Amino acid sequence: MATYDYIITGLGCAGLSLVYYLLDSPLRDKKILLIDNSSKTENDRTWCYWAENPLEIHPKNTPLVSWDSIKITEAKKSVSAHLRNLKYFHIKSSDFYKEVIEKIKRFPNVSFLRDSVEKIENTEESSVRVVTSKSGIFSSEILFNSIPFSLAPKENNILKQVFVGWKVACQKDSFSPDAVSLMHFVSEQKTKTDFFYVLPYNKKEALIEYTLYTKGDIDIPMLERELANYLNNQLGVSEYDISFKESGSIPMTTLETPANTHPNIIHLGTLAGCSKPSTGYTFYDIQKHCKSIVNEIVLTGKVSSKKWNRKARFGFYDNIILNIAVKWPAAMPQIFGQMFALNKANLVLKFLNEETNIWEEISILSKLKFSIFIKSLLNYEKH
Repeated sequence: MATYDYIITGLGCAGLSLVYYLLDSPLRDKKILLIDNSSKTENDRTWCYWAENPLEIHPKNTPLVSWDSIKITEAKKSVSAHLRNLKYFHIKSSDFYKEVIEKIKRFPNVSFLRDSVEKIENTEESSVRVVTSKSGIFSSEILFNSIPFSLAPKENNILKQVFVGWKVACQKDSFSPDAVSLMHFVSEQKTKTDFFYVLPYNKKEALIEYTLYTKGDIDIPMLERELANYLNNQLGVSEYDISFKESGSIPMTTLETPANTHPNIIHLGTLAGCSKPSTGYTFYDIQKHCKSIVNEIVLTGKVSSKKWNRKARFGFYDNIILNIAVKWPAAMPQIFGQMFALNKANLVLKFLNEETNIWEEISILSKLKFSIFIKSLLNYEKH
């Protein structure tokens, strides 16, 4: 049985981000095994985040794609906002995979195994064992995992953000490339929260996504029908080519995952709570979490926390919004519209990144209409 200092199971955004920071640290010479059942060559995801400058992990060998403005639209009302000192950045997953894997190849102490993980076993000693489908068993001092197995809350009990996205190319000018359409609410929002999201690369090309908050399963044909109707009825686009498709389901919950009792198994990504419960954004928090893990190992030789620890008050804010989304979805467009209409956009985005202080939060929230939030407090439940 081969033994490593670290094993990383699952090489999505979180697994590759962690190894990126490990290789930029004094831990770069550790013996590391990476396990994933994919070659990580396909463009299968789109990630976005906002910051003053591109993050250090942002791919450097491809053109930088970003926007200075966003807009929120409800029916015929639209709020446009310049991001001031921030930019809204876009990453193709294939660009991200390529650059991180190229970095990994420069380190002979890092091994990549293309295989499926059957299970992770605790041992009586301090090590952890990984059982793979084809390659046998491996052990490590610390294991970092982003594969859900059965650790997440049952999906039918929690709200999820399900989505489909198409990158489309049109023959005629159809998009305004100056601003990201962060949320375009089209339906009457009586019994559901749904919206469209448009990343305009230029006047003829854009990534269009349809997003629905639901406790049900993802229904790709239904979501794609909504997407096609939006292109035709709202954007006036009936002829287009689709060059890329994506779909997904992001848990929107403040509920705890079952406790991980083994001190040497560390969760990553969504499994570690890096998906923002009220918005689903994950990339930025993954970077903060992975860097904190590496810094702690360098300083102490261990990781004290098994998940991304967000401050309790942000979890409370998130759950107020989730409670409204579940019980009174008709209020959601107004909440997000008001938040950006009545506050500086860069301050709102700082708040959504959970980097504001309490006085900035009071400033933002005090401008919103209180009635729906009081209603949510009086009928408070965790979601």
